Amino acid sequence: MHDTPAIGLREDKKANEGIKTDSLLRTTSSQYLRLIGDADRKARIMIVVNSIMLTIGVTVLTKTINNPSYVWISAIFLICANLLTLFFSVVSVQPELQSHISKEVENNMLHYKKCHEYPLDQYITLMMNTMQDNDQKLEAVIKDLYFFGNLLNRKYKFIKMAYRFFYWGILFSVFSYLVILLINHL
Repeated sequence: MHDTPAIGLREDKKANEGIKTDSLLRTTSSQYLRLIGDADRKARIMIVVNSIMLTIGVTVLTKTINNPSYVWISAIFLICANLLTLFFSVVSVQPELQSHISKEVENNMLHYKKCHEYPLDQYITLMMNTMQDNDQKLEAVIKDLYFFGNLLNRKYKFIKMAYRFFYWGILFSVFSYLVILLINHL
């Protein structure tokens, strides 16, 4: 009789660990998805801002290319920085172009790439098998988190490059413009 409460406590502890694991995985997945959305928003902002600045830079360049004051040098710095920033911003938001299934997607029925591999009835069967096996469910969710983490890392790497080109391009453009103004007034 004394063993019964101990068994009940162990079962409660296992149930609580399962709830904590579910909560941890759900929270982590939500954070990854939020960060991926943030990365895409930042990239879209960079695309809009740099498209406008590129238009302004091209306009300034066409009006000042024959100007002996060499203001066109600043416009070229601006245009180059905008083009590089646009490139890295667009690369960060473009969908994956890999046609093969990578290791992190292999045998993960929860991943979106698996939907098109099977007819509906076979997909339902495979998904039901995954849902019935707790270890398989856990592994599928962890693989999805791994995929999200890699995607997030890729996006932020390209956005970081875009911001660097943006900052340095603006800096060089303004600095060269000020030097040209200074030289022309001497």
